[in-house]
Amino acid sequence: MAFKESDVPQFDTVFGRNLLAEVPDFVAAPILVVTMADLWPKFRDALPGVDVYFVESMERQRLEADLDSASGAASIVGLGGGQAIDAAKYFAWRAGKPLFQFPTSLSVDAVFGHRAGVREDRLVRYVGWAVPETVYIDLDIIEAAPRELNLGGLGDVFCFFTGVMDWRYAAAQGKCEAKWPYDESLADISLAKAEAALAAMDDIRALNDRGIAVMVDALRWGGASFHAAGWNPRHIEGVEHFIFYALEAGTGKKFLHGQAVCLGLILGCMMHDQRTDELLAAVHSAGIDIRPEAMDITWDDVRTAMKGLQSFVRDEGLAYGIAHDFDVTDAFLDAAQAKIEGAYGAWTR
Repeated sequence: MAFKESDVPQFDTVFGRNLLAEVPDFVAAPILVVTMADLWPKFRDALPGVDVYFVESMERQRLEADLDSASGAASIVGLGGGQAIDAAKYFAWRAGKPLFQFPTSLSVDAVFGHRAGVREDRLVRYVGWAVPETVYIDLDIIEAAPRELNLGGLGDVFCFFTGVMDWRYAAAQGKCEAKWPYDESLADISLAKAEAALAAMDDIRALNDRGIAVMVDALRWGGASFHAAGWNPRHIEGVEHFIFYALEAGTGKKFLHGQAVCLGLILGCMMHDQRTDELLAAVHSAGIDIRPEAMDITWDDVRTAMKGLQSFVRDEGLAYGIAHDFDVTDAFLDAAQAKIEGAYGAWTR
């Protein structure tokens, strides 16, 4: 079928200022706020008298063990980045409670997705079903977030480029999944969203109202169309996320999502031999440092993950794409390191 953006239901989203302070006046009590311990001191004065759950792990087993935290709540408020938002979704789903989401940055598209990203045996699994009553984009909160978190959300927008590259590659090889045949209409909308962000980089870097709106528009599409296309992720992610998953599994480290995905984006573009310099310039101009050392890993870690990528995607049953066939050589990795350090400089700290 041909998809039109207007056919894809998206979460109700409200932009405004001082929105969080309104929560006690319209969200049914008792309220459970799902957030992070380091964030709570910034927001607790706006939310007196609520119960609070601090996310310490996204391991599904741990979340199941902590379900009692949600059992006595009438409503759940997610307040934070991807982990807090996903944990709130998980609790709302499992406890059957109404959900209100307040992202504190634009770092990921999690707030616009129905499923929660949990860990099982250190790998990411997307499970559950939670539709928030509303997603609130409180501009005061977003503007106060660290720039690197907000701008890191470009990873979950520019991944539309490599996602479509992978999908087209699979189609050309005759290896698209039967349930997800290549659909130009889906691909075209995703590419238009990513191109709009690329064209609006001045506003996005400034994090002005237009820049925030462009980012939110693309992130909303990612979450909504994953579901509306029958849980089809092909037009919104691909090799760049698989590299991120392989790095996480291989190193046992947790990364800033946008940082690791943007590293995967550039490596994926190089594998496809498409748009590398253009997207590297955009990522660099946004101040997203994709050097491994900035993520507390080494180039040796990246080399190990990349050399094992073909086995990793096959073993994990990930969607067929360039990673299934590409021969990652030392020459390729030398070129990748040289290209990235050519943009950022060698690590000297």
